[in-house]
Amino acid sequence: MAYQALYRQWRPADFSSMVGQETVIKTLRNQVASGRIAHAYLFCGSRGTGKTSTAKIMARAVNCEHPDHGDPCGECESCRRLLGEESLDVLEIDAASNNGVDEIRDLRETVKYPPQYGRYKVYIIDEVHMLSTSAFNALLKTLEEPPNHVVFILATTEPQKLPATILSRCQRFDFGRIPAQQIVDHLREVTEKTGAQADEDALHMIARAAEGGMRDALSILDMCLGYENHVTGTLVHNVLGTADRAFLFRFGDALQNADASTLMFLIDELMRSGREPIVFAKDVSQHLRALLMGLCCADDLSNLLEITKEDADEYIGQAQGFTQTRLMRMMDLFMAVETELRSCSSPRLALEKAALKACLRTNEADAQALSDRIEELETQLAQLTEKIKSGAIAVSAAPQQKQAASAEGAAPAPAAEKPKSIPKADGTAEGIWKAAMTEFSKADPGLFAQLKMGKLISGKDNQFLWMGKDVFVNMMNADNRRTVIANTLTQIAGSPCTFKAVTEQQASTVSADAQSSIDILRETFGAENVIVQAEAKG
Repeated sequence: MAYQALYRQWRPADFSSMVGQETVIKTLRNQVASGRIAHAYLFCGSRGTGKTSTAKIMARAVNCEHPDHGDPCGECESCRRLLGEESLDVLEIDAASNNGVDEIRDLRETVKYPPQYGRYKVYIIDEVHMLSTSAFNALLKTLEEPPNHVVFILATTEPQKLPATILSRCQRFDFGRIPAQQIVDHLREVTEKTGAQADEDALHMIARAAEGGMRDALSILDMCLGYENHVTGTLVHNVLGTADRAFLFRFGDALQNADASTLMFLIDELMRSGREPIVFAKDVSQHLRALLMGLCCADDLSNLLEITKEDADEYIGQAQGFTQTRLMRMMDLFMAVETELRSCSSPRLALEKAALKACLRTNEADAQALSDRIEELETQLAQLTEKIKSGAIAVSAAPQQKQAASAEGAAPAPAAEKPKSIPKADGTAEGIWKAAMTEFSKADPGLFAQLKMGKLISGKDNQFLWMGKDVFVNMMNADNRRTVIANTLTQIAGSPCTFKAVTEQQASTVSADAQSSIDILRETFGAENVIVQAEAKG
């Protein structure tokens, strides 16, 4: 006898054999047991989740002479004929190849004939979304009011493509993706009953690769058993063409350290081993997603990813070296290159470009890269502050003590530093600020870039007021930054200057307070006795 694929050998014969879809199965069994059979069903869900198998079981159950709690008995004449595919009471139609109006008209002619042996004539229309518009229109009336002996079961992976008129005439059941642990348990049962062996980590790899589809999982296991009778993690990686976890963590370390050289070496190693770039891009996206979830919800990571606690700790450990913004940017890059690789003539070049862009992103001069760098610095500063508070890092001695200690050595004083040339200004606040920005662009490009993210809103009486976003306002108001800016403004203006950063909301509050003070004066002394003028500069 010719070999039969595992997913066909292990196709469930009754509701009790189904894996997952507990809610759907319970409802259908109750309908069969109570005799409340609907005239039209719609089974929706991703591939390999049991839609067609459930439709076949349902077709046997409604025609079974002695159903057992909604399950077909498998022993009556109707069950035997249907299992042996000898009955014409159940018709399977592939809508992908029979999608024209003529085929549906033929179907309408056959529904009027009663079943041969059972109580119902069941039409299973697979991939029903492939029917043409005219075919749907031809099916409408029959689907709404079929003969009493007819049951329609429609199956589709894309219910959004079905007309609303079809959806409203069916009882809809949504088939969810099967949990990975249930797939692993079923694969373990299959390997044991087929006399094969499989490592536990290999079964989990297959379950994750199947993405909730039992048919895909059995097909992958079938391919692995075609190589050898003992399925290992290495064998699964070789069959799927994916990178192992250790390689992905090495790649993640290189991304974290912005190590372009290591990234290029790892991609070269990947290509030499014959891996597919598009599969690797997907693996990297999944790895970055796991790291991002490790930052967002570390306590529930093992449940969310359906992995062991040890694996979850490893993801969380590597995730600490990234910020959420950076991980999302890198995910965007590798998800985009995954799409690009489908039609790219140079897959390796596209993969290397994405890796380098993710690696060198922190050196870009755009606003998003600057925001990422600020977020990373704030994280490092918070960690350093926490260590100082806990005593893990000792604070160095005060500068005065260091100077006193060095004075005892009577070391010769260094030559006086040559004063730097200060840009000239025209005397106005705008001119002073412009000259200061010119100086910052040369002496401190980072500070210059941050100040460019906001704007000067006031310079009255040498009190410079700068408005920007919250994150930049906090940085500009830090003592060291504020002092540097004020000193530079003082040197350019030739007189003492102050600097303060405010948010847009704070700026509007300052203006409102000033106007409120003027209104109070006018009410107290009379509007004709209050004159508002700029203070004369001395």
